[in-house]
Amino acid sequence: MATRHQVRQAVITFLYAHEMDTFNEDFASEYFAEQKIKNEQKNFAETLFGGVLENIDNIDEKINSYLSSFKLAELGAMERAILRLGAHEILAQTCEARVAISEAVALAGEFGSTNGVKLVNGVLDNIAKDKSPVASAAVDTKEFYENLSAIQESLKPNEPKNSRIPKENKNSKEPKNSRIPKESGFKKLAKSGPASKIAAKQPPKRARKDEK
Repeated sequence: MATRHQVRQAVITFLYAHEMDTFNEDFASEYFAEQKIKNEQKNFAETLFGGVLENIDNIDEKINSYLSSFKLAELGAMERAILRLGAHEILAQTCEARVAISEAVALAGEFGSTNGVKLVNGVLDNIAKDKSPVASAAVDTKEFYENLSAIQESLKPNEPKNSRIPKENKNSKEPKNSRIPKESGFKKLAKSGPASKIAAKQPPKRARKDEK
């Protein structure tokens, strides 16, 4: 049976794929089958994924309020996915803030850099304190990195295959709702057009001159 950590790996993979306009029901079904995510855990993954997309504007506004020198759109797509999921879990209270932050920090350690871990930890801690200003829920990042190799080793058998995380298609057009099949279990997400909201937040790309 899949763990909650594997479920969160699935959600950030889906968020990444959705932003790259490569997410659809077949992609989700294949991923769930590969990682043996089913029943209650599959429902949990779909609930988290849908919750992030349906509340993307509020989530991004909250995250941006704690980013000083740059904004969310300037981060990598995977870091955005991790921050969005962590912020949603804190704001929607799907679990304790400390659990949400610990999971997000672990994901950032797996898929990001040292700076990414510190950024995720700091932003989500501020959101947690703003939500419930009694005590900090931050993770000790120094202790985390001291134990990172052991954490990664314990997660290694369950890590999603690199091939399941799609590469960015720089020539992709703005996501369309029709990309999600009508019979899809995620079809209700298409109604609010969350993909277009995400695409609108991306910084403009410089045009390239054709090589002769």
